[in-house]
Amino acid sequence: MLNKVKTYIKEHNLFNKEHTHLVALSGGADSVCLLRMMLQLKYNVHAVHCNFQLRGEESQRDEYFCQQLCQSLGVTLHLVHFDTRIYAETHKVSIEMAARELRYDYFEELRKAIGAADIVVAHHRDDNVETVLMNLIRGTGIQGLTGIKPRNGNIIRPLLCLSREEITDYLTLISQPYVTDSTNLTDEVTRNKVRLNLIPILKSINPAAVENINRTINNVAEAAKIIDHATRTSVNQCLTNTEEGGAQLTVRNILAQPSPEQTLFTILTNYNFTPQQIRHIYQNLAAPSGKIWNSTTHTLASDRGTFLIEKREDDDSETKIKIPECGIYIYKEDTRIEVSIIERNPHFTPSKEKLCVTLDADKVTFPLTIRRAKQGDTFVPFGMKGSRLVSDYLTDKKRNYFQRKKQMVAEDAKGNIIWLIGERTSQKASCSASTIKVLTIRYINKPQTR
Repeated sequence: MLNKVKTYIKEHNLFNKEHTHLVALSGGADSVCLLRMMLQLKYNVHAVHCNFQLRGEESQRDEYFCQQLCQSLGVTLHLVHFDTRIYAETHKVSIEMAARELRYDYFEELRKAIGAADIVVAHHRDDNVETVLMNLIRGTGIQGLTGIKPRNGNIIRPLLCLSREEITDYLTLISQPYVTDSTNLTDEVTRNKVRLNLIPILKSINPAAVENINRTINNVAEAAKIIDHATRTSVNQCLTNTEEGGAQLTVRNILAQPSPEQTLFTILTNYNFTPQQIRHIYQNLAAPSGKIWNSTTHTLASDRGTFLIEKREDDDSETKIKIPECGIYIYKEDTRIEVSIIERNPHFTPSKEKLCVTLDADKVTFPLTIRRAKQGDTFVPFGMKGSRLVSDYLTDKKRNYFQRKKQMVAEDAKGNIIWLIGERTSQKASCSASTIKVLTIRYINKPQTR
């Protein structure tokens, strides 16, 4: 069994013997086996034990066991105590999720603090099968069938080649005791239901069920590499970046892929859209412009045969700034507005800059307001006599959903939109031969680099 693990480590190039490795030690059979094998294979290790304070005296028993074990083996042990229930209540997550978040966050902090190369955890072959079965029950894509990876960033799992039975056999062989978490013996959580109820049924049908499922997991994982390569090619043909820092999907290109739905799924999961949302989006590839979907982090909008994706921002449609007189005003951290009035001179020519406008000061009433365009806004575009809806003007200019949503306007005290910022001035406030004083508004926007 030790040679089996040694071969697995070498096959996946998991460790460097010159490095320090942080072993997660619960005191249970799996983690105790992991610690003993790492030591037998001559790796330099520290151990870490988390006391989640969920099982009263049993939690204290586990902590004491880990202390005694590490002392007897000459291994440095790091202990941490968590108030898991308070964390779960505060963050509105389950006890299981709270414990996971707490331990992995702490593992990473400790890894950096002691200069360890990685965090070694004791997932084994049976855990792998349980994970895939749980994914199947919940509903999953191909990646959910590829199982637990031997390496995931700084997390290393060298025991995935062993079964739970092999682990306990190893511990019996070296006369190494371990503790048992009583909560693992009840089927109150989903994983325990799979372990204690489903897998025994599968074994009753075929005693080699776990081994066969694990073999299938490995086959799917290898096939997924080919699928991933093909999918990346499809994604690159469909996804482009936009000048605004978002992304754009072309429906025609999506439909041209061997698997349009899988291509869309691969792209949109990266923007935190759920499988249910992605199925709905796929069914609405021909949706008219203006159809909107929101994930927890991004917004997707249909727009003339494309889908546009941008990071969600706080709704600041009501955010505005009043400008009572000439001066320099800060609208946001990266935006300022400069307003000035000067006497017109014989050499005056109207500004042709996109973000600088020159208007007839006598046609404009202070205070001015700089704000987002809203539904129902109208203005008289320069060179025209009649008024137009701002929304219609922007649509005619083929501005997309996000550009229309972010459009800024300058409005005077009488409610007249005097400038569609970056687009067009109002005829009502434009300079003419009779202009005496020139109002200059400069909108300076410098996006922050991230």
